[in-house]
Amino acid sequence: MDRERELLVLPRFKVLGFLAQVEESDYASIADFTGLSVPDISRAVGFLDDRALVDVRKDRNGRYARTQVRATDDGVREFRALLATLRRYGL
Repeated sequence: MDRERELLVLPRFKVLGFLAQVEESDYASIADFTGLSVPDISRAVGFLDDRALVDVRKDRNGRYARTQVRATDDGVREFRALLATLRRYGL
């Protein structure tokens, strides 16, 4: 339950929920979909990465680096389990 509670923090929930639906994404697309700021996304991704729920990689496009993020299989599984728990309680 502690892990579920940690994932209910809104930025983490939004980021993992979005990533569970797509193959991978960059911060700009995550921001567009979730309405979160880049610093909030960065904190959420760092938290999720520390727990192996997402994979993060940096791509170079000329002079600019772009961060790509994808949910791991464990991340997708945990998000779906969390949704099932919320549905059981009618949320």
